[in-house]
Amino acid sequence: MKLSESIRVAQREHVNHPLARYQLDTIPCSIMSTGRSVEVCAKLIDGVQEELHGLIDRSTTLYIQGDLKGYDDPLVGYDPASNFRDGDQGRNDRVVINWMNLFEVHQRVRGREAGIVCTSIPRSERYLTVKMESCGKMKIYNADSSVNTDSSTVLQNFLDNVGLTEHRVLNMREASKGAGYRTYLADLQALLLAVDFKTFPEMFEKVFLKPTLVKPGDKELFKDGSTLPILRERKLPSGKVWKPKDMSYLYFVKTSPEESKYCNHSQTFYVPKKGSISKIYHQVDELLANKENGVKRMIREKYFLSIYEWNRWSDFLVNDVDDVITILAI
Repeated sequence: MKLSESIRVAQREHVNHPLARYQLDTIPCSIMSTGRSVEVCAKLIDGVQEELHGLIDRSTTLYIQGDLKGYDDPLVGYDPASNFRDGDQGRNDRVVINWMNLFEVHQRVRGREAGIVCTSIPRSERYLTVKMESCGKMKIYNADSSVNTDSSTVLQNFLDNVGLTEHRVLNMREASKGAGYRTYLADLQALLLAVDFKTFPEMFEKVFLKPTLVKPGDKELFKDGSTLPILRERKLPSGKVWKPKDMSYLYFVKTSPEESKYCNHSQTFYVPKKGSISKIYHQVDELLANKENGVKRMIREKYFLSIYEWNRWSDFLVNDVDDVITILAI
């Protein structure tokens, strides 16, 4: 079965929009460069694993979009990022295993120190939200629910320039119905974070993490020798109570190379430092602006022209509109 056919079979159970699809794109960049970028910006449904594994070689930088949550941080919540899970138990079990397999391949080919780059800012740090209005316009709102006029104007001008009319936006927005027709433009941020890793590596913190599948019944050991189920009801700062489902959860546990010497998944990860979001918002405005500027030159020269091949695993209109806007921005 060809890759496209395999993905098509697997995605039928995942999509909820008539135009939704998963897609792996490969684009040649500069014949003068040697590096390869692999950006994974969607959950790993069945059908793409073999192709992604084949893209991991000694020159590959792997970028993954999704907050690398542990199981003990109430500030960000206990559900793994959406790309690391699925609401259906059967599909979820396959998705998390596919991620673990990718981590194992990367560690085996690149080694423990090469590092996987996280291209996601925790939701707790994001203070701007895009809303697709019922009229087909998009507006950007501040944390206090006021409209960010400057950024909204930049975004709307961009939509007009690329031909995303009100009618098209109304069709697209149904993909994010479950989120109240809102989006963070997380995929656009992921692109910029990949570029920033090449250009401003000081924006990232180097950590050693152990990707861990936690199953119902797995215990957490405390210093006094007592234990509790890791997957248990937890009270959130909002007052709500988080209740785990009867399925496996993918978490990222801080550890050290010595502690995880024989673990096939543990390795270095690079995560954006706290406070990076303000710079990312500025870069988003510059990227979408209808003029030449330093951010656009940086994306071209410091990223795409520094690699010989660019690969991206996307979920167009599966749960949001971010991927469409990101590809149009590129």
